Amino acid sequence: MVGRALELPVAWWIRRSTTNWLHYARIHPRRLRCGVTTAEPDQISRRVWLVVIIAGIATTLPSINLSIMYVVYPEIQRAFPKVGQGPLSWVLNSYTVVSSATLVLGGVIADRTGRKRAQRIGVLVFLLGSVLCATANGVGLIIVGRTLMGLASAVMITATIAIALRDVPPSRRATAFGVTSSFGGVGAAAGPAIGSAIISAGGWRWAFWINVPIALLVLVTGQIVFRESREETDEPFPDPVGAGLLLVGVSLGILALVQSPTWHWLDARTWSCLALAAIVLSALVTRSLHHPRPVVDFRLFRHRNFALLTTGAFVLGVSWFGAYFVLVQFLRNQWHYGLLEAGLLVSPIPFGAGVLAPLCGRVADRIGYRVLVMSGGAAFTLASAWMLLMVTDEPSIARWMPGVILMAIGTGISFPAVQGGPVVDMAPDQYAVAMGFNQTVQRIGSAIGNAIAIVFVASAGYIGGFDRMFSVMLVGSMMLFALGVSLRYRTVGGYAAARA
Repeated sequence: MVGRALELPVAWWIRRSTTNWLHYARIHPRRLRCGVTTAEPDQISRRVWLVVIIAGIATTLPSINLSIMYVVYPEIQRAFPKVGQGPLSWVLNSYTVVSSATLVLGGVIADRTGRKRAQRIGVLVFLLGSVLCATANGVGLIIVGRTLMGLASAVMITATIAIALRDVPPSRRATAFGVTSSFGGVGAAAGPAIGSAIISAGGWRWAFWINVPIALLVLVTGQIVFRESREETDEPFPDPVGAGLLLVGVSLGILALVQSPTWHWLDARTWSCLALAAIVLSALVTRSLHHPRPVVDFRLFRHRNFALLTTGAFVLGVSWFGAYFVLVQFLRNQWHYGLLEAGLLVSPIPFGAGVLAPLCGRVADRIGYRVLVMSGGAAFTLASAWMLLMVTDEPSIARWMPGVILMAIGTGISFPAVQGGPVVDMAPDQYAVAMGFNQTVQRIGSAIGNAIAIVFVASAGYIGGFDRMFSVMLVGSMMLFALGVSLRYRTVGGYAAARA
């Protein structure tokens, strides 16, 4: 009798428990295996989604202009044949040096003075620089315009990401960042394709005129939907001496890297700049670890995921940007395709970034970044191996496209992870600085990658440089996979809680 009396309650409890377990496993399979229990993700309002999308459009401005110069620069060389290689190189290098050196400081300024105000000023200065470049009658004015664009991008990127993530619930930040970064990823990857089409239709000046309608759209819509926010504190401005050390150290390091193809690696100027950069940045680290208000909080590197994902951003900067530079040059100079054809043959990469980045953000909100970084590293490894084994000096689209598609998959998966992971778990008043630091590390990596690619092409020709650069990418891809294996599963608010 007792057994039959207990039968119905026990059966009910088993059915109820099994149903709940299966429901949770369907929604959070990875967290179930890791023993982490969380509630359903919070919803993002329509207004916040609109903010995220407009912020994404804003990030296309600096990202397009970082990569579009791969195809614009040779056209500027042809337009000014009497100008030497040294001055012409600053058409490229001025943007890279200035933006890389001021990204972290741009984040600090945006946090203190107001993120919406900083973002609008950044867009206006970027617009001014674009108009100067488009109307320039000499290389000097183009360099001035590119310098203004680099300075503006440092403030614009950091402030825009902080605005986009400010009102997003913690459990949905990776999703929001994935959507925002998909615009930037598409812009960076589509730059050569867009530049090729624009130059074929109207000349190199239109590569700068295209910024005008995008900037005006961001200014008008941002004024309507963005809300002002700033770091509310009575504490003094972060360490001004540290800010100066950061500016000088990064500038010297980037200067040595971008000028190395002109100066050569064994030149005293190259090694002097690198040595001085190492000394200055070492002083910055030492000072920041003991200062109550450091401009860069290096204590964040004590947190495993932050350190690993920031390292991943550097590895991707070296390998991906160097390989992408070689892709375009190989198509133009080895296979002798025109600008438009070369742009079309690399177009799957921005398409993959645009499709996969938002989806990967949703995945990261549920299972963290570990699987994404590993998957991206695996895709890049396969892409590098394919390019090394299958692509030859004879044109073959059938051999080309599988490698490019694998690169597209890796781009769409990896970049949101290594850029978003170190940012989304920060406290809201740290978004801009964290994004600035992440982008600085990646820009330094991209400068190294481009310098290596130029040296490889100059010493081994286009086919030899192609093989050497994709060998570097193969090593970098395996390193990225190993970094992913070492990641812990993300916990919402992890860095912010640890800082508190």
